[in-house]
Amino acid sequence: MAVSVEAYWLVNFAMDLLATAIIARSLGRVRWKRVALAAAVGASWAALAQLGALRFLGSLPALAALSLLMAAIAIPPDSLRTALVSGAALLGGGVFLGGVQLAALRLFRGAGAAAFFAGALLGAGALLAATALRKKRLVTWEVQVFLSAGGGEARFRALVDTGNRLREPFSGLPVLICERGVLADVLPAGYDALPPGGAPPGFRQVGYGALGGGGRMNCFRPELCLVDYGNGYLKSPDLWVAVYPGKMPGGVRALAPPVVGAAQPPSRRAAARTTG
Repeated sequence: MAVSVEAYWLVNFAMDLLATAIIARSLGRVRWKRVALAAAVGASWAALAQLGALRFLGSLPALAALSLLMAAIAIPPDSLRTALVSGAALLGGGVFLGGVQLAALRLFRGAGAAAFFAGALLGAGALLAATALRKKRLVTWEVQVFLSAGGGEARFRALVDTGNRLREPFSGLPVLICERGVLADVLPAGYDALPPGGAPPGFRQVGYGALGGGGRMNCFRPELCLVDYGNGYLKSPDLWVAVYPGKMPGGVRALAPPVVGAAQPPSRRAAARTTG
């Protein structure tokens, strides 16, 4: 059966969009422009692989390279490890989704497009269920945080600290303390050139005290903050983020206020009571 290049591209785009969106959702916030761009790259790659001189684009090493490229576009990595994890997850998700569709087409021969779309829906549902089981290794007092501000993004792990009673003085909202290095992509240009005690527009200062001393930190309100307790990302309680200069003691890179731990899903709270 002959298929036009346009139809072939659109089908691959739809499948890549579906798989990429599901994997991006499981790894963090879905940014649809990035997901769509990654899907377009994947569809164009698949179309080019049909040309005789470019058949090698359909080989396993080439597909692995494509997965890394698409993952880097859809989910900008913050390290080599996260790039490899995202690429592997995207490759596995795409293979799984395609396999379910192929099985549906063979099982319901003659159904044509109906079997194709039924396989897509069934595969998407199964993939969503599988990604919901990820990251069960997180303990109850440790969470994964995603935040965006100023056009940038940051992903990091935070320790829920019951001793963190810091609050932004005007709003009274709790404060998440995070190392300056982790927040590099969300801080405004020229942040490091600020004079001592200076704060960029939109930032406020909050005082803190600890056994190692005290001082003041600049803090900002993130545009979006999501928290993952091991069952997927949820919107965090309203909070501010304080920029801790230098390295935090004890190898911890971020300290979340107790309200973040208290906001976890009921099933997670029950597990915490059982293990506590």
